[in-house]
Amino acid sequence: MRYLYILLFFFISNIYSQEIWQIDQNSSQIKYSGSHFLHNWSAENNKIAGVIKINDRSIENVGVVAKVSEFESGNSNLDSNSYRVLEALRFPNIIFKSVIINNQENTPSIEGVLNFHGIEKNIFVDLTFTHKENSVQIEGMFAVNLSDFQIKRPSLMLQKVDDEILVELDLIFVKR
Repeated sequence: MRYLYILLFFFISNIYSQEIWQIDQNSSQIKYSGSHFLHNWSAENNKIAGVIKINDRSIENVGVVAKVSEFESGNSNLDSNSYRVLEALRFPNIIFKSVIINNQENTPSIEGVLNFHGIEKNIFVDLTFTHKENSVQIEGMFAVNLSDFQIKRPSLMLQKVDDEILVELDLIFVKR
């Protein structure tokens, strides 16, 4: 939770003519999916924290925090194994902070730092951005490689799961 406060301080530092919006947990989600030659799997998290700073209908900054232990697949055995492999007790949060935002009309791209499994990596995300009177929606997807974050891939029948994980975002922000 202290990460959320740090993110909030980061965004509130300069708010002249800018608007701070926070994630609506009732309608936002982050989903990931992966593959193994025997089956595919996915899990989602609907308990996300974060803020977005908007200036004149353009994104200025984005910060998002998701707890590893709150991703659920609907299969308790799969969830338990995921938490163990991702070392959820040692690295409980996944944190994204924007660094550079290229605001093109309704399709911004964001370069940011993803802190996952105790390692920070720069990632690029192309988004769809919808600004309404009372809400802002950003949708996007990106891929991460487990090996980039020093995560040991589990194996089943002598075959490891694929290294690439697809992450999908559907985040709704509302005015604070």
